[in-house]
Formats: sequence, structure tokens, C-alpha cells
Amino acid sequence: MMRMEFLGQREELRLRRKGVEAELKSHTDSLRSCLPIVGDLVELEGEYIMSLAIKINALVQELRGIKDEIAILERNLGL
Repeated sequence: MMRMEFLGQREELRLRRKGVEAELKSHTDSLRSCLPIVGDLVELEGEYIMSLAIKINALVQELRGIKDEIAILERNLGL
């Protein structure tokens, strides 16, 4: 039963990882789009950029945690 539980947890984490990765990609795309290559620096939306950076940082930390949890489960499963 323990093995089945580990496999189930791993699958849940994989799904969660995909969701976090999608959200992270969305935020990084938004950040890239609001940082033009050329343009007036005064027009940058500083608060929006800062909030995106904070969200990106939180998602990166969450993603690292998920990957660590998956690695532990796979080690316990012998994969």
C-alpha cells in the first residue's frame, strides 16, 4: 500500500508542478512584455513589475520545493 500512496503523491505533485510552471511562464511572459527593448523609461510600470517579480520569486521557490518532493518520492520508490 505504501508504494501506491507514493505513486499517487508523485502524480499529484507532477500535476501541481505543471500548474505552477504554466503560471510561472505566464508571469514571465507578462514581465517581458512590460519591459520594452526601446522606449521611454519613465513609462515603465514599476509597481506592476515589482508585483510580477514577487510572484515569480514565490512560484520559483514553490517549484523548487515540488521538484525536491518528487525527487524524494522517486528515491523512496527506487526510480
